[in-house]
Amino acid sequence: MHCQLRTQQGLAFDGEAQMVVARSPNGAFAVMDGHAPLFARLEAAPLRIKTADKKEHTFAVTAGILRVSENGVTILAQKAIPAQEIKLASVQDRMEKIKQEIQSANEEDRERLEKELTELRTQTRAKKGNV
Repeated sequence: MHCQLRTQQGLAFDGEAQMVVARSPNGAFAVMDGHAPLFARLEAAPLRIKTADKKEHTFAVTAGILRVSENGVTILAQKAIPAQEIKLASVQDRMEKIKQEIQSANEEDRERLEKELTELRTQTRAKKGNV
């Protein structure tokens, strides 16, 4: 099945996929060739695309939507960071700084920091292969 992963920055993946594993607010799910039409909201979580040549492409996706149609799978995400580009040490350092900043932050800053913390946790899970 054809699969496209698009972000505001452009095309993150475009190719044939054997399976796509994603997470909605209702839990993780997989899409394979011949899947019934589907429209799902995605939450911040790792997204895996397995190709026919047995390669696996993992992305840290912040949020988005996934659509399955007769043409394949289309994923529109706010951000999709390839796992191989994630620097785990930098992510963990930033998470520690945020945890300290949250303690003295006002409500508006706290919401922004908590959102960033969620994105960093997603990056950590994607890098470690935890979907």
